Amino acid sequence: MTDNYRNIIQDITFIGSGIATSYTLIPLLNQLMAKSPQNKVNITVIEKSEEHFTGLAYGNRSGATALLITSLADFLPEGKERENFISWLSKNKELLIENLLDKGGVLTKNWVNTHKDEIANNNWENIYIPRRFFGKYISQKLNNIINKTKAFETIHINFVNDEVFSVNREDSNVFSLQLKNNQTKLSSKKVVLSVGIPPIKQLWPKTFNQLYKDQCILIGDPYRTGFRKNLNTITEKARTSSEKLNFVIIGSNASAMEMIYKINDIQDIKDQINTITVISPQGELPNSAVNKNTKKIVFIPNHLLKLADKENVTAKEIYEAAQKDLDIAEHKSYSAAITEVPISNGFKALLPKLTNTELKAFACHYGNEIGKRQRRAGKHYTDVVDNLIKAQKLINLKGYFEAIIPDESDKLRFSYKIKRDSTPIISERTVDVVINCTGGKTLNSETVSPLLDQVISSNLCTPNASLRGFTVDENFQASSNLYIAGPLLAGNIINSQALWHIEHCGRIIYLGKELAKQLNSSY
Repeated sequence: MTDNYRNIIQDITFIGSGIATSYTLIPLLNQLMAKSPQNKVNITVIEKSEEHFTGLAYGNRSGATALLITSLADFLPEGKERENFISWLSKNKELLIENLLDKGGVLTKNWVNTHKDEIANNNWENIYIPRRFFGKYISQKLNNIINKTKAFETIHINFVNDEVFSVNREDSNVFSLQLKNNQTKLSSKKVVLSVGIPPIKQLWPKTFNQLYKDQCILIGDPYRTGFRKNLNTITEKARTSSEKLNFVIIGSNASAMEMIYKINDIQDIKDQINTITVISPQGELPNSAVNKNTKKIVFIPNHLLKLADKENVTAKEIYEAAQKDLDIAEHKSYSAAITEVPISNGFKALLPKLTNTELKAFACHYGNEIGKRQRRAGKHYTDVVDNLIKAQKLINLKGYFEAIIPDESDKLRFSYKIKRDSTPIISERTVDVVINCTGGKTLNSETVSPLLDQVISSNLCTPNASLRGFTVDENFQASSNLYIAGPLLAGNIINSQALWHIEHCGRIIYLGKELAKQLNSSY
């Protein structure tokens, strides 16, 4: 916690302090303490947010009541980490629930009442817990380990609240990092780029937020500035508006489900909802992870199973077989709760048949494409969606968002296309609240972020074919001694495993351990 990073060349510098950094630091610090290095190891963690170790998803910026999109059993792999987390939940549950109820609304109370018996009996595995619980756990765990390192004179950790604008090589052994708010540069032998997914796509001019602030709330990113702040702004509009509000949510991913849940958790907002239009290329939101069919259904992915007899298989063949099986499931109205495990097991069993080139193709493209049709969410989220549809308040619109458009009365509408090359259509309804829930920018965008643009232009990092991640070697290096952690590993193969969706906590834990081994090998 000192300023020695100013004058001393750091051994390892982490850019970003989210979950990927946390699950790299935990094994790294434990390994260093176990060997008690003779020479001093200086580690610096640079984070532009005031909150460390939780990342955006599990910290204050996502709000206190947002739920995991999967059950705890799916979120954390079976083993020591899940056991430790459950033990921590059981020990701290009274305070956690008290804080949750203080921050939440009617749906939060319903969540607590629904799970009161499971919580009382410490049966957490099948619960879709608030994400903030995990953020508090991992932050506390890492801080405890950091405190233990203070007993070792040769292990020193610095924390810097700042934003890194550029990374350059001073020479073959040292990097120079330019910070936004600090005029001096930081030097480091190794750098770990761990900044999460790229920033969300900007869908309208920034000037619109000021120009039309009285007509419409335009939320370009629900999390970056803090979801609580955005929710308070919507609440104030709901309380003062003489008419009910038309919401537009752009994108139908997990964050869209979360937005719908949260605006229905606050009674003042819920009472003022006229319509919620969700526009996305899929034209539908994730369905329930719970099988609503009273009959036990066993889905058999026959097209994928047929490929098991082939000696040579391509990534495209696996993708096409999965699509055919999912088409059959869709025709029978089977939800992801029925199809996800059979489909996933079916294509994962085929991956060892792929050549390295084909496995890379699967990691860069086909894995994500299959995943788009395998989306699911917890019952607390999907029940809200189902009730809105029944009340004719939620509209799933299949298409591509184009723009926000002022009409003759200076109110706002939106335009969209049914197909990417079709003529734009202007919405019939005016809009009062627009929330951008699209994914992060691809790495071939004209501008991604100052840091990512710089490491690409300087050839320190090269986007792979997925355009969601950087090419790395087996040691996680985008270039010598510049390591990648977290979502930017998408589109790679590590230890013969194809990586395409790195947000899953089990994958982050595994990859963090592997990266820690590489970082620790020098000491």
